[in-house]
Amino acid sequence: MQTSAVRHLACSLVLCLLVATTTSAQEKPTITPDDYGKWESLGSQAFSPDGRWMTYAINRVNRENELRIHNLEADTVKVVEYGSRAVFSDDSRWLAYSIGYSEKERERMEKQKKPIRNKMGLFDLSTGEEIIIEEVSSFVFRDSGGFLAMRRYSIKDRESKGADLVVRDLSTGLDTNFGNVSSFSWQDEGNHLAMIIDAEGKAGNGVQLYDPSTGILRTLDSSNAVYTGLGWREEADDLAVLRVREDEGYEDDTHEIIAWRGLSSRRTDKLVYDHTADENFPAGMRIVDMRPLLWADDGSSIFFGIKEWEKKAEEPEAAEEDTTGTAEPGEQEEKEEAEEEEEEESANVEIWHARDVDIWPGQKVQANRKRRENFLCVWHLNDGRFLQLGNELTENVNLVEGQKLAVGIDQTPYERDRMFGPRYQDVYVIDVTTGDRTKIKERLEYLYGSSSAGKYLLYLEDDHYYAYDFEKGIHTNITREIPTSFVNLEDDHTVEQKPPFRYAGWTENDRAVLLYDKYDIWEVRPDGSRFQNLTNGADDKIRYRYLRLDREEEFIDLTKPVYLSIWGEWTKQFGFALRRRSREPEELIFLDRNVGRLVKAKEADAYAYIIQDFDDSPDLFVGGQDLKDADQITETNAFQNDYAWGHSELINYENVHGRPLQGALFYPANYIPGRKYPMIVYIYEIVSNSVHRYTTPSERSAYNTTVFTQEGYFVYQPDIVYRDRNPGLSAVECVVPAVQKVLETGMIDPDRIGLVGHSWGAYQTSFIVTQTDLFSAAVAGAPLTDLISMYLSIYWNTGGTDARIFEISQGRMEVPFWEDLEAYMNNSALFNIGNMNTPLLVAFGDEDGAVDWHQGIELYNAARRANKDFVLLVYPGENHSLRKEPNQLDYHRRIIQWFGYYLKDGEPATWITDGVTFLEREKEVERIKK
Repeated sequence: MQTSAVRHLACSLVLCLLVATTTSAQEKPTITPDDYGKWESLGSQAFSPDGRWMTYAINRVNRENELRIHNLEADTVKVVEYGSRAVFSDDSRWLAYSIGYSEKERERMEKQKKPIRNKMGLFDLSTGEEIIIEEVSSFVFRDSGGFLAMRRYSIKDRESKGADLVVRDLSTGLDTNFGNVSSFSWQDEGNHLAMIIDAEGKAGNGVQLYDPSTGILRTLDSSNAVYTGLGWREEADDLAVLRVREDEGYEDDTHEIIAWRGLSSRRTDKLVYDHTADENFPAGMRIVDMRPLLWADDGSSIFFGIKEWEKKAEEPEAAEEDTTGTAEPGEQEEKEEAEEEEEEESANVEIWHARDVDIWPGQKVQANRKRRENFLCVWHLNDGRFLQLGNELTENVNLVEGQKLAVGIDQTPYERDRMFGPRYQDVYVIDVTTGDRTKIKERLEYLYGSSSAGKYLLYLEDDHYYAYDFEKGIHTNITREIPTSFVNLEDDHTVEQKPPFRYAGWTENDRAVLLYDKYDIWEVRPDGSRFQNLTNGADDKIRYRYLRLDREEEFIDLTKPVYLSIWGEWTKQFGFALRRRSREPEELIFLDRNVGRLVKAKEADAYAYIIQDFDDSPDLFVGGQDLKDADQITETNAFQNDYAWGHSELINYENVHGRPLQGALFYPANYIPGRKYPMIVYIYEIVSNSVHRYTTPSERSAYNTTVFTQEGYFVYQPDIVYRDRNPGLSAVECVVPAVQKVLETGMIDPDRIGLVGHSWGAYQTSFIVTQTDLFSAAVAGAPLTDLISMYLSIYWNTGGTDARIFEISQGRMEVPFWEDLEAYMNNSALFNIGNMNTPLLVAFGDEDGAVDWHQGIELYNAARRANKDFVLLVYPGENHSLRKEPNQLDYHRRIIQWFGYYLKDGEPATWITDGVTFLEREKEVERIKK
């Protein structure tokens, strides 16, 4: 089925008109929870390189997912149940994909303690023949075509990681099998397959090289050591690997580096770097496999990582037993007491110090990352020299294109600053040949790295972009003369340096950098001599952004057609534009729909994108370069036409300070003009952009817009902006006028309005209902309720302190509570609980790592004391968002019951009116178990 994008839009508009004029006698049924399971959503999609085929995933609420393989020329579709990870061969002749199992089948296999091992499908695109191969964990086509490598599963509970590797000749179907392969890698754009052999007992371990075109297998190295980290040089026949070197005197292993150059030639250079024989290698350090081996582009060097090498602690010598005779009275008792004291466990104590830059919880969360931290080093192959590039001064080092220079950053001088403020860094340029480092910038917040050709370093300071010329050592303000702002001056976070709109990339040979302002793309010379606005979207309030369609793109080529996304700030229209050389961008498609996810075939002018709206299920469109005559190739949720559905529109309003804002309004299914409906208001920050977003109905989604509209509610999502130190009051100043504006339409029953939010939205929800009686019921999932105690709490998921979040991030409080206690109290629901007249449902997981769940307990206790209508749902073992399906279903259904009672006069559930006692819950749990 193929429908053009224009016809699709026209049909959608007609359908909306028909729905709007539907009478009660013609009403379609609304969907129920029993219907949700079949609902579909579009997953990832990909073209074959020649643009003749496309794969896309169809994911369903009931998890009965599938992969679809679409022949675009014949308009035929092959469906692979539970298919995923589809990959085309570079010659567009073959498609490989993984095949999993249904949820029921997986549960059955788990009960029978059978290993769950996926199959692989191999589809011949020229003949339509499909071959199913059992137990394949991974697969990769050779870049130059003709062969496919398939690795099976390792044997469980074996120390070695080896598994069978099968290489298939795609032209003949013949397989060649290799055993005990732990990892493999095809040569980039070449013929060879490198394999690491990891056998049980290590006998026969090594590195092998196989050329499937000739059938020649070579052993490059063999020993009783473990090998890891295969690394090919890009577009070359040079290979490197790490070989484990054990030392009984140390806790961990180190590695030797082995490199081969010219593997396709008769004379192959084999080089080995053994750091234990290099007096220039730093003492107490080892080579690690925590950083991939990286070849310099010219093959002259290899980059790798090192870290500290701990010696094993010496075991104390065993004390000789006293055999001289019987101890005197009392001596034996003293001896035994002394031995007991020695055996007594040491104290289990954590020392939290006020000078800790990273507090203990943060140190725990970051421990694995810290353990893997290592310093970048280089091995110069031609003269065998070793150089350490990263060190305690420049912990983080990034190579500049060409690998002759590197950029190192040092954050240690500003560790105290980052505890509660921005993260600053000093910047160094490091000579990769000599190891010399030069500090070029201090106390920098926004660093964007080196240019695509490696000539410049881009950074932002004092609202302007600067380019540092590596060769000349000159810093240039490149935006000083441009009549626009490249930072978001409307950002309402309490920070000195407002965030930039970022940039698109560099043009060929670093001739220019493409920078974003609020709406446009500017071409700016790195010496600041010239600039040009490429898009001119400011006048119409249309935002243009560059679309990178080639993943291998090294620079932006403005001499070729450049695709841009376009978005109307106030219309919420989405689309694409095309800029050809120096011309003005040509609008290709711009709709009152959500239009996005543009992809291109690698070797053909075939393009695909997705169109969706709240009442229009997402579908794929495929067409040529101009996109306009694209054909619709999917029809997800076609059965939606059998059900009633709402639609959406934008509402314009102003907050109490006169600032223009917008909200997304979603109509109830089977809406009948002239009737008044209940409404649920969902809040967070800027949410009106969802006006054209399709929402798949699901009971696992607590605040599901589609479900609410199917239940007969309007759903309203208004935007919120903030004043410094007044996040709660700012929400009131935006949400109340937003609701009042919708009430002017006459469609909403003013006595049946609910408010809901999660996390930050829940904070605002719980606070707003202490400031106004506009809402008849509210639901707050994991809300902040006491800004003072929350300021002093910990964000356990990351281990950071909430104080920093409060002062410069989402909290927008700017200062600690002891500097403005009144602001903290005025914006806390807890301190305003006496004014709350709205029934409030609060939910928490008791392992919430984002908002301390004691925030819910505080409000619960205050609500009890103040005699308020309040219910707290506690889900044991859950974090900030519910992950266990039974809990997701429970919370969703209780929200429906809560609003059903307070907004629709439904029959109240007992838990709403009377609660549930511990013993009652205990009986219910036992009943469910039986």
